[in-house]
Amino acid sequence: MAQQPDPPRFVVLDEDDEAGAEGGPAGSPADSHGRPVPRLPRRLTGLTRDRRARRAAAVLGCLVAGAVLVTAVTSEHAARYTATPAAVRVPVLSTGGKPWPTSPAACGSVRYLPLVTADPLRERTGSRVQIGGQSVHTIDLDTRSSAPAPGLELSSLQFVTQLVPGRNASYALVQTCESTDTSTVLRVSRDASTVALTSNRHVDSLFGDGRGGVWAAEVADIPTDGPILLVQLPGPGVVRLPAGLSPIAISGHQLIGLTAAADQRRSESSGTLVSYDLASHRLGRTIGQASSLTVDRGVLMWLDRPCTATGDCVLHRYDLATGATSARGYTLPVQTSLVGGVLSPDGTQLAFPLARLYEGPHIDDAGFGPPLDVAVLHLDSGLLETVAGLTLPPTELPGLTFAGSGNWLVIAVNEGRRAELLLWRQGAPRLLRPDVRVEDLMLQSPPVLAVPR
Repeated sequence: MAQQPDPPRFVVLDEDDEAGAEGGPAGSPADSHGRPVPRLPRRLTGLTRDRRARRAAAVLGCLVAGAVLVTAVTSEHAARYTATPAAVRVPVLSTGGKPWPTSPAACGSVRYLPLVTADPLRERTGSRVQIGGQSVHTIDLDTRSSAPAPGLELSSLQFVTQLVPGRNASYALVQTCESTDTSTVLRVSRDASTVALTSNRHVDSLFGDGRGGVWAAEVADIPTDGPILLVQLPGPGVVRLPAGLSPIAISGHQLIGLTAAADQRRSESSGTLVSYDLASHRLGRTIGQASSLTVDRGVLMWLDRPCTATGDCVLHRYDLATGATSARGYTLPVQTSLVGGVLSPDGTQLAFPLARLYEGPHIDDAGFGPPLDVAVLHLDSGLLETVAGLTLPPTELPGLTFAGSGNWLVIAVNEGRRAELLLWRQGAPRLLRPDVRVEDLMLQSPPVLAVPR
């Protein structure tokens, strides 16, 4: 974990040394000894143990806040899978005149590391969370103990990318390095881990229905604008959504989704919010227009337009269970987006990643965008705080959840070969570090879920 540096500066190397990240070899990747590593079958029939490739490190590949960051590969695409990849030159992110620290990560990528200054945690929090990686780990932040889910064995090419609460268990979405491959959904209880869904389609995301049930959203391929198929877990419901409708949240038999016009691509964060009845298969009323949104603890929250420097930014709230709506204006930075935001249990705090103010191309030659903070909006007072002691590279989003008595914000950050948990609460001068790390590779942002003690 790197310490806080000088303000960041971004530098890119010559364009002649860069190539697209898409494509790949026709054959199978190799492990650290040059032996072929079988690809996962198109239809997963079970979970296997194969961790030989966990520590493979090849070319850089990072995600930039919802878009693929162009990486460099050699002219031979197969080099990204060999045991000793050829040296490549790639876009470089730098800070204080030095390269931003990095670490080898999943799927032959390299992650830019979060920059952290934190004090040791010396008090009890009452917090217990689950975090996904190449297993599901239940962590008690008071005892500093970590326990992997029983019976859960994933291959070196499988990763838990989402966790949602269900009835007496958690549901984990398992995906692979290739976004178009099939996915698996696991039911993780205190005593066992079982396969809840194995599909020959790609499972894009999971949705809890607020009553202990879970739905899986299947798509035929990525990218696609075709109809989405919702599969109820443990079943037996299956609903084919109208074309152009993207699910955002589910409560009972009511789905809230975003619609896109015929000439527009489907979006998961902006568009027209509508209701849809999963029982009658009918569209309901229009709820509003969203420019960015998030859903947590049974509440849908959205901004109807980008924030400006000349007026309040209106935050809308919609209770999924009752349909009650409210709206209030807040003074927020122009770069505010609610994507990835989480709500405290008492509904008074909203935490979300917040990009720093863009200062122009003189500090952003590579087009990465500005670094990220974690911000906390106090919904009663309108106070906006940023979590001191944490700077995230523009290519990484954190995992966020409120835990314990509700006033502890748990921040999970991806460190390439592992994930670390950090804590914050109102009034804390900086981050607190419980010194808990999960020694797993993460495919993307670490999924983190608060669970009862």
